[in-house]
Formats: sequence, structure tokens, C-alpha cells
Amino acid sequence: MDVSLLSALRVLAIGLGIWFPLHMIYNLYFHPLARFPGPFWARTTLFWRFWHDLTGLSHWTIQDCHRKYGDVFRVGPNELSFASVQAYKDIYAAKGPRPLKSEFYDMLGTGFSESCVVTERDHKRALQKRALFTSAMSSKALMEQEVVIQRCIDGFVEKLGKLGGGPGGLDLTKWYMMLSFDIGGEMAFGESFGCVDSETSNHWLDTIFAHLHAISIMDNIRRMPLVEKTARLIPTKWTTGIRNRITGFAREKSKRRVERSGETVDFLSNVVEKVRSGKISHEEMAAHCSIIAIASSETSATSLATITYFLLRSPAVHHRLKAEIRDHFKSPQEIDIASATKLPYLFAVIEEGLRIVPTTTVGFLRRVPFPGIDIDGHFVPGGAEVSVSGWTTARDERYFHDPLSFKPERWLDPECKDVKEASQPFSLGPRSCPGKTFAYAQMSVELAKMIWTYDMELVDPSLDWEKQVRLHFVLWKPELYVRFIERKLS
Repeated sequence: MDVSLLSALRVLAIGLGIWFPLHMIYNLYFHPLARFPGPFWARTTLFWRFWHDLTGLSHWTIQDCHRKYGDVFRVGPNELSFASVQAYKDIYAAKGPRPLKSEFYDMLGTGFSESCVVTERDHKRALQKRALFTSAMSSKALMEQEVVIQRCIDGFVEKLGKLGGGPGGLDLTKWYMMLSFDIGGEMAFGESFGCVDSETSNHWLDTIFAHLHAISIMDNIRRMPLVEKTARLIPTKWTTGIRNRITGFAREKSKRRVERSGETVDFLSNVVEKVRSGKISHEEMAAHCSIIAIASSETSATSLATITYFLLRSPAVHHRLKAEIRDHFKSPQEIDIASATKLPYLFAVIEEGLRIVPTTTVGFLRRVPFPGIDIDGHFVPGGAEVSVSGWTTARDERYFHDPLSFKPERWLDPECKDVKEASQPFSLGPRSCPGKTFAYAQMSVELAKMIWTYDMELVDPSLDWEKQVRLHFVLWKPELYVRFIERKLS
């Protein structure tokens, strides 16, 4: 090896050997967040956060740290995790200066040259983009599109009996994802992906989890300036291939929706009209459609799998819910959005599922504006990244009695002292999830039709499904095999 190169490498090694400990000392004693507690390696380096993200167990680790350090601790040198109701309000719903979305959302929108309703970081522009979907996500629009949703759900329920009646049952983790993806396709592109009909996953669906995992890795890398700059110079086949499959498919599907002849009315009609008139670009529509298809399908599938698991592990809850649904409806054809969403115990079961394994397990990162703001009584200087751990807060004994137990009754009992605000599955404030009404409607009809039609049981009653869940930005869920027995009508 060339002597000059060896000398340069030696100088670099010495420089890093001096810089790294000095940087750790700065982060530990002189950084603007130095007064906040946390694990030593979290306060001094970015590797603590990166490592726990890679394990998929960061939600459990962050919960343990909050129990040790309190309502706020340092996840990284420039990042704080909060776990309180007041922090939810101060970070996501403050009326005065509020933290804005962090650079994480640039990672989430990678591959598109235009931002979408979720990835836009500027508050004013984000509200303008959100207005595009106000009518599409309204109760009125939902009722107008109910026939599309019902068609997808009816096909799903039929497949459960056809394929899930044997001793091996059916993997509902997979099938909920396929159903939600079909419905997400109808929402985002005006056509189903056909996963349930074909009884197989779609190649785009298979790519989504790898795509989101890559984003979670790149989000950690972007916090390390030297590593991030190097990574940009060496794009890998893995990251670029995944990104191109996701974005290319979204562009192709959204283009086809715009070019479709006739006056098709669906969830995206308003956006399509603005593309045709030149008010928004094809690229922006593709970005919107991609995030809608991914977000609507993954979150609904996670919630439905969670609810089903805990329901089948709780015989008394399962019995009460079956009685409510079967007493209220004489046939599955009677079950629609209007009636299913009015069943009180079904609503409580859904709320409890959303609480115990929230789809917002990962904290929604925000960047504190300068010069800083108060969050739950703590002054946080400008430039810091902050979030609330939805997993920790919704499982806090201060807010929920017996928080690790699946108890839907807590949502119905007027005497219950639980602090319901500690469960925010759709976040809150002006940047909360615009699809909340749609999600409740979809889950209510799916569960009602499935429970009316079948008796269900876990194939493996000893399954500890919750402990096998891993977090890589979204929850990676283990298999959930359920056996379906068509009920006998007297």
C-alpha cells in the first residue's frame, strides 16, 4: 500500500480517536440537553438508539427507560422521549408555537420529488394538502363508497370459512394485511389489488415492510453527518431497488387512475380532478396515493390482528361481543357501517385493541422551534427532536388501571377513573390521522361480519403473540393462526 495513503489513514484514525471521546464529553456535559437523564450511551452517542431500533425491541426498551428515568429521557444526544398526557398536548396540539415534523419525514417520502399529506413538513402547506382529503375521508364519502368496502369484506369473510376451517386454520396476520391492502388500493388507486380473490399477496405489499425497514435504518443514518454523507455516495441495490419498486408502482397506478375514462367517483376523485386541471402534479398524486395505500392497510391490519388475538385470549370478552353482534343482527347482510359503528361493546373492544398495541408505537418525531418551548413543565431548547412514546403512555398505571389486561369495559364504565387521553392511536392536533373515521368503520364492519358468521379459536392457545411483535417503524407481526367454524343456526 502506498506510504502516503497509510499516513493519511493513520492521521484519520488518530483524528477520530481524539474527536470521538471529545464529542462524547460535549454531549454528556455541554450539550443543550445535557441536564436530561438517560442511559449513558444514549446521552453520548447515536449508537444506542440505532442498536435498539435494529433489534426491533425499542418500544420495550423505551418503556423500561421511562420507568427508570421518568416522563422524559434522552434517546439520543439531541432527542427526547416523553410519556405523559401533557406532553401529547404540548408537542402535537399546542395552540402557540408547536414543534414541526422532523427530517424523518423526508426519509419517509424518499423517492418522490413532491411531498404528500403525511410527509410535508411545512405546517401551512401540510394543511393545504390535508384539505384535498377532507371530503374524501368524511362520513358522507364513506357511505357513498360503502358498497366497495363491503364487497372486499364479504369476499374476505367467505374465504375464511373456505380456507380456515381445517385443523391448521388460517394466518390472520397475513389475511388481514391482504384485505386491508385491497381496501387501501380501492382508496388510493380506485381499484383493488385482488389479494383476497387470488388468495395470495401482491409484490408491492411484499416490498412495503422492507421499504419501511430501510427508511428506519436511513433515519438513524441521517443523524450521523459523516456516515450519512458517505451513504449518499454509495447507494445500495437493496435500498434503491426497494425504493424504485414502491415509487414506480405508485406512479403507474396513479397515472392509470387519472387516465381512466368516465366519471368514476371514489375516494380520490377530488385529487384526480386537480391533477387533470393542472393544480397538482402527477408526482404529488403518486406520493399521496403511495402513503395512503401503505398507511391505511398496515395500521388497520395491525389493529385487527391485535384485537383478534386478545379477543380469543379473553373468553368472557369474546362471549359478550358475540352476543352483542348476533343479538343485534339477524343476518350478515344487515351489517353496514351505520349499524356496526353504533354497537357500544364492539366500539369498546376496538378502542382497547388500539390502546394495548397502538399503531402509533413509534413516536412521531417533531423538531422544537427556536428558541425553545415548554413540554410538560420542561423547557426544551430549539433544535431538539421530541416525541411521545404511545406504547409507554397507553400502558402506564397512572393512566389505566391494570394496563396490561385487555378490558374493553373501561371504555364503557362511567365510573372508570382511567385517563382515556393517554391513548392516542391516531395522534392528535392538526396533523393527526385524517383516516380515523374510515379506520373505525372498516374495523367495525370486518369484525362484526366475521364474528356473526364464525366461531373462532386460536390454533395454538399458548401463543404469546404480543411478545413476538417487532418494531421497525411499523410493527412486524408474527403469524396468527385461527380456526373458523361456521356457526350453526337453529
